[in-house]
Amino acid sequence: MELKTLDDKCVRCGACLGVCPVYKATLNERFSPRGKDHLLLATGLNKNRHLFIETIKACLQCGACSAVCTSGADVCSLIRKERGLHSSFRIVPHPVYTIFSSQGLSRFILRATDLIPFHESAGLSSSASRGMIKACLGAARILGPFHKPFLTAPNQWTGRYGVKTGHLSYKGPLPKMAFFVGCSQNLLFPQVAGKISAIFKDAMVLPPEQICCGLPAFSAGDQDRARKVIKQNLEAFEKVEFDFLLTGCASCASMIKKWPTLFPQGSILWRKSSIMAEKVMEFSQAAYEFLEPVNGLPGRVVSFQMPCHHRYDLARGDDPKRLLAQNLGRYFHENDLGCCGQGGLFGLSRPDLADKIFKNTISQLDSDVEVIVTTCSGCLIGLRIGIGHLDHMGRRIAISHLVDTMVPG
Repeated sequence: MELKTLDDKCVRCGACLGVCPVYKATLNERFSPRGKDHLLLATGLNKNRHLFIETIKACLQCGACSAVCTSGADVCSLIRKERGLHSSFRIVPHPVYTIFSSQGLSRFILRATDLIPFHESAGLSSSASRGMIKACLGAARILGPFHKPFLTAPNQWTGRYGVKTGHLSYKGPLPKMAFFVGCSQNLLFPQVAGKISAIFKDAMVLPPEQICCGLPAFSAGDQDRARKVIKQNLEAFEKVEFDFLLTGCASCASMIKKWPTLFPQGSILWRKSSIMAEKVMEFSQAAYEFLEPVNGLPGRVVSFQMPCHHRYDLARGDDPKRLLAQNLGRYFHENDLGCCGQGGLFGLSRPDLADKIFKNTISQLDSDVEVIVTTCSGCLIGLRIGIGHLDHMGRRIAISHLVDTMVPG
């Protein structure tokens, strides 16, 4: 359980309705944050009923409701508490999150996935478990084939893109940085980590023992497993000296800022995690502060999708937009693109809701946009799955990380 008192501060004002992606996709009161709050804190309800379980599971843990709540209600924390106490509210069983904390196990699963004949998944039944397996296989088909993970060959990936960074210039001497890669970038998007590493390689250290930031376990209510992951990362990074902890994923940056909340205030682990939380810097902030303007996608119209964890948890949430406006000029279209619908594993457990959320977001896109960029690895997954499923009037829309606008290829 999180070290935080959970009170019912919700006054049912409805401020959360306009920002909750699940409510906007369903327009059903029970799926709203205030609806979930009422159900969770009501006494005498049968929590084993299908509708109750379905309702509480339908949360992306995006933090939008908490960000706009003027009374201080924290429905996300209530849901995490329930997920920690009751297995029926979890998207997947807690042991699954061991995968994210084991580089070897993660690589094995990805290699095995590459061998699956995806056309055979079409015959799976529509039961909840089989439906999630089918969604996972479909996502793997869209995202694959998978490459060699970044952390198994960092010099190879950095060298691959080092030759493409000659056009970049810096505003001055770079501070010393430690690179937090994150499990999704390491496994699914090593080219993103390779480009970031190539940009800042002369000022960067890379502890090889690092693992997942802990967000999957944290969102699932498995606080003990999240603490174990955090402890391993703290041990890895305390071996090196650095001024900033750079990460290319806004969700990783958001989670690192939450690390201190999982330990007793004043404890050694609280102090160590607080230092990491103070030093974390998401890529767009580093690029805006340390790099001269550069356009790696000349002539292509680009829009930015704001990840939920970037919008609500990072103090400098406008850095990506400022960076793109500075670098791309008139080719940057500032559409208000919000939640992608992925929400960690939410998009795989409820692809129906994820698809509705994605379509709500993509409907805000200007007709001439050719590239959507984001700062979150989870959003890269969600957007690519969404675009892969979407017949958007024959349009070809590329999904890229922000670093791709600076280092193409």
